[in-house]
Amino acid sequence: NLSDRHTVKQWYQRRVREAFMAGNYMVKMDYAEVQQLEELRHSPFKDRICKVFSEDHSGDMTFSDFLDMLSVMGLEAPKEMKADYAFKIYDFNDDGEIDRTDLDELVNRVTGYSMNTEDVDGIVDEILKECDLDENETITQAEFNDILQQSPNFITNFNIEVNM
Repeated sequence: NLSDRHTVKQWYQRRVREAFMAGNYMVKMDYAEVQQLEELRHSPFKDRICKVFSEDHSGDMTFSDFLDMLSVMGLEAPKEMKADYAFKIYDFNDDGEIDRTDLDELVNRVTGYSMNTEDVDGIVDEILKECDLDENETITQAEFNDILQQSPNFITNFNIEVNM
């Protein structure tokens, strides 16, 4: 994909070339730099994307982490792989399930924190009613995957748009 090649080239020009020239072959782009990449800058989930794709979960990314992110967030990635990473991104407290607290944060981020608490709670209640199949107030990876099977737009919506 030409636009992916352009992004890789930008990474190379920005960090890898300078590090290699200095003899540093384990170059990392720090968390603050990664969040400022054009592809992430406007995402309400940029912090979570960085942490989930960072091997050490710090948000700092190696070149390999960066390529993994582009691969998973590309349009050609398998739906199952995208679903696994989407679940991790939306599991804000990293406890292996999406609970009410995670959903509150998800709704607030998507709406730019512009809704009152009662409205957010109402949306979260509806999400849980639709997605929490065992009615235990959490969404498991399996429940999440089941819901995504019914979402034909998931693959195209869960991506990082790479601009030239």
